[in-house]
Amino acid sequence: MPLIEQRVTINRSVTDIFRFMSDFGNNPRWQPSGMRLERVGKLRMGDMIVGQQRMLGRMHFVNADVVDLTPNQRLAYTGVMGGYNFRTTYDYNRVAGGTEVIIRTDIRIPWFMFFVRPFVLSGIRGQMATSLEKLKQVMEDRLDLSAPPPR
Repeated sequence: MPLIEQRVTINRSVTDIFRFMSDFGNNPRWQPSGMRLERVGKLRMGDMIVGQQRMLGRMHFVNADVVDLTPNQRLAYTGVMGGYNFRTTYDYNRVAGGTEVIIRTDIRIPWFMFFVRPFVLSGIRGQMATSLEKLKQVMEDRLDLSAPPPR
C-alpha cells in the first residue's frame, strides 16, 4: 500500500486537538468541502464511520471502523472508500510550542489501476495538506472550540 504522510505543528494542547478531531461532527470545520464523515457522540473502539469523500472529481462512499483509539495519542480507522481499501492514522505528539499532528493514509490501489495511481495519490496528498492547514488555522484562531464557528 502506498503511504501518504503529512504533518503540522499547532500551537494548542494535545487534549484540545484530540478532542476536536475525534468528534467527526467537527469535520466540516477543517476538512475540504468534499469530505464528510459522520459519527455522533463520543468515539469508541469498533465504532463505524460512514460518509463521502471527493476524489478525482467524484464522490466516493466511505465505510470504516475505528481500529485504534488511544486518547491524546492516536486515532486510526480502516475501511473502504469507493473501491479502495485504506487505513488512516492520526498521531498526536507534544512538542515545544504545541502539538505535532501527523496524518498517515495507506491506500490499496488495485494493480490494474496503475495508470491512475499517481493522480489518486496526488489528490489525497493535496487534500491532506489542505486539511492540516485549515486545522491549524481553526485550532489557533478559536478559543472556544465547543461553540459553532462564526458565519
